[in-house]
Amino acid sequence: MKREERRERARQLVADLDLPRPLTADTLHSHMEGLRRKRIVIRPASAQMVTSGVCGLWLEIAGEDFERVHYAPTESAVHRQQFINHEYGHMILRHEKELLPAERVALLAPLIPMDAIVHALSRSSFTDEQEALAEAIGDELALVMLGDRTDARIGPRTGFGRVL
Repeated sequence: MKREERRERARQLVADLDLPRPLTADTLHSHMEGLRRKRIVIRPASAQMVTSGVCGLWLEIAGEDFERVHYAPTESAVHRQQFINHEYGHMILRHEKELLPAERVALLAPLIPMDAIVHALSRSSFTDEQEALAEAIGDELALVMLGDRTDARIGPRTGFGRVL
């Protein structure tokens, strides 16, 4: 898929979500939990995850009534949200999570018993179409949040400036 086609597809998928407005990180998180019909626990990735090259991980564990999203630690709230938005992109696309090789799961999440790992999806490539589309959705979510934040601060944009 070409870049502009991907961006248009991402715009349409996000538009179809009926997102709450104004969209914030918190309202997006709640909305995604509603779509997934379970809690989504978001945490910084462990040092082992970061060392192994993971910048985002979506994980499901047998017997838990929630899913986990881990993101690479960063001091930038914008960067952190983009990691999370990327994982939401996979959820929106309903990408199947793939079981990671046993040795990689053990490295990433050593406290989770191997037989409890149901599914995991982590970025394995920055160039394949699945990753590119999830990233485009993440970008679109970020643009909606940015636009809503701007509107809340200065009012809706019009051709003549702020409406009084």
